[in-house]
Amino acid sequence: MHICGQSEARRFQAEMGATHVLSIITPGRSYLGPKDIAPEHQLKVAFEDVEDGTRPGGPTLDLVRSVGAWSATLPDDARLCLHGLQGVRRAPAVGLGILAARLPAAEAVAALARFCRHAPDPNLLVVRLFDEALDLNGALLAACQARFAGSGSALRRLSPADGTDFNFDMLALSEGRAQGS
Repeated sequence: MHICGQSEARRFQAEMGATHVLSIITPGRSYLGPKDIAPEHQLKVAFEDVEDGTRPGGPTLDLVRSVGAWSATLPDDARLCLHGLQGVRRAPAVGLGILAARLPAAEAVAALARFCRHAPDPNLLVVRLFDEALDLNGALLAACQARFAGSGSALRRLSPADGTDFNFDMLALSEGRAQGS
């Protein structure tokens, strides 16, 4: 399994030797991932990178179960390319769910980073949904929270409730500060 962003998947899919592709698409955005994949070798799922299950467009338990069912049919010699838009939040969370179907939760979490092109910051809603779908009773979420602290390296979508607009006036130098430097 190789977890990366959409543009990397498109550019390096052949080099990776991927036999199967799982594409996580952002609703309303153009798909620019790998092309010319046999339909039976690719799964495309669409959901927003949100961690509040009440937000529209977010991942659902049915979606997670469909990913689990599809990945369970992969042959033992499959080489999976799993990508989201950036390959940092949604794709690692889905990759973690795929690993957790085959390994104990703590081992799946420990193994995740070696499959990721970028430092993972798994979407916790997706992790919770896989935890529920796999009947892990919170073990996957707990292991994930213990291993990964939100790195802030990923771009996060902000809602108006998340804060105020940036005040560019604070960047302006006062006359006294300008002369003193």
